[in-house]
Amino acid sequence: MIQDKHLLIVAGTGRNVGKTEFACRLIGKLSSMHEIYSLKVSAVYPDEGNYHGNHSEDFSKDYLFEEHRKDTEKDTSRMLRAGARKAFYLSSDSAGIARGFNDFRKLIPDETAIVCESNSLWQYVKPGLLILISSADEVIKPRARLLLNHADMMVVSDLISGFPEVNRIELLNNNTWLLSHPLKG
Repeated sequence: MIQDKHLLIVAGTGRNVGKTEFACRLIGKLSSMHEIYSLKVSAVYPDEGNYHGNHSEDFSKDYLFEEHRKDTEKDTSRMLRAGARKAFYLSSDSAGIARGFNDFRKLIPDETAIVCESNSLWQYVKPGLLILISSADEVIKPRARLLLNHADMMVVSDLISGFPEVNRIELLNNNTWLLSHPLKG
């Protein structure tokens, strides 16, 4: 497994728990001081079709796409609007995720800070931080249960508070991620 201390992964216990919103708020917080690249990874497993929404039938092909449009409701467009310098989308079956990430890394400058939304990339690349978003009433996807023991921070989303937890995440001058301790009140 490779390690990428410039990579922060936002994962979730299911669909619509706020992963993209968390990533966008983090990008928005940091992009005025740091150049942030974003990546959304969709690993498609045959037994999880109901979690992925409506996509093409052919998920066995690796697909890496740079988003250029800020005017759509796609997650990558939202990341650009939040302040990401560039946004990419990677879709593959599990066998192509690591290869796709390596291809992505070749497209961006070395030591660039990356905010990635993915439930699968952490299995192939050890990130600087792994953040897990869940909902208090959400059923946890079977594959997402593996994340519970690996996350650096778990955020329970109420979809109202605006994710104050992003304030605990810092990006150092060398573009490595740091999780600060919560403020004591």
